Amino acid sequence: MDKNIKFKVVTDTTSDIPTEIGKGLNINIIPYYIHMDGKSYEENADIQPEDVWEYLKKAPENNLPKTACPGVGEYYEAFKKILEDGLSVLSIHLTSWGSGAFQSASMAKSILKEENQNYEIEVIDSKSVSLGTGFMAIEAARAALKGLSLKEAVEHIQKIRDNLFHAFTNETLKYLAAGGRISKAKYLLAEILNINPIISIDKEGVLFALDKARGRLNAYQKIISHMQDFFKEKINLSIGLLHANAWEEVQKLKEEIAKHFEIKEVLINKLSAALSVHSGPGTVGVIAYPSSLSVE
Repeated sequence: MDKNIKFKVVTDTTSDIPTEIGKGLNINIIPYYIHMDGKSYEENADIQPEDVWEYLKKAPENNLPKTACPGVGEYYEAFKKILEDGLSVLSIHLTSWGSGAFQSASMAKSILKEENQNYEIEVIDSKSVSLGTGFMAIEAARAALKGLSLKEAVEHIQKIRDNLFHAFTNETLKYLAAGGRISKAKYLLAEILNINPIISIDKEGVLFALDKARGRLNAYQKIISHMQDFFKEKINLSIGLLHANAWEEVQKLKEEIAKHFEIKEVLINKLSAALSVHSGPGTVGVIAYPSSLSVE
């Protein structure tokens, strides 16, 4: 183990970190669970995003999949192993507004701190989703490799969190409504008007309707307009592009963004099985932040 490394990063499968990057940065990625047809599946072991996409195409509204975050025990075991290896823990999680992972990890921290007050454990609410959480974990792991302290890494990723842009466009709000993430009235209105909703996340990690458009291309143009408002000036960006069974569409979004911004780093990945349950097939999204904030 590199003696300069002072902590290890923990996150979960909803962070959508590409497998090779997660392994290369030694990030501990704990699986979410998907419950379908009376069975429980461990994400990325027993079930893949494609399985969820196929199931959702034919599932009746009264039998949609459910998701469950890792439990306190799973975080406890993951943290304990890291601590016993002589490292501190930096655990980064999906917005606490939409998941209990942050609370589970926080409880695991409390139990371990009762065992040993000298344990260093930081549990962070990313107030984000998908590669928003993922970018924070990646940046934290890069900071660890650079020899930054746990405190310095926390300060660094908080700057990333404060400067994250999110926008997702869904074919339907059906799945967000079914999971209670958005009102059924908004879902029904969008369906009636044949509108492509554009969903974002506020500073507290709460999903909200950013805009709406008729048709995919109009939605992408509106997303870019909001990106320009958010970043104010033409700057280099690190961007994450996500899709749920919409590879061609995510490529179109990438091309449109590249016309307006300089892209220093781009990650493209499938939306996790757990997040796909709530967003549904056809979802396309972008998460971005200024590349100047990256660890050099």
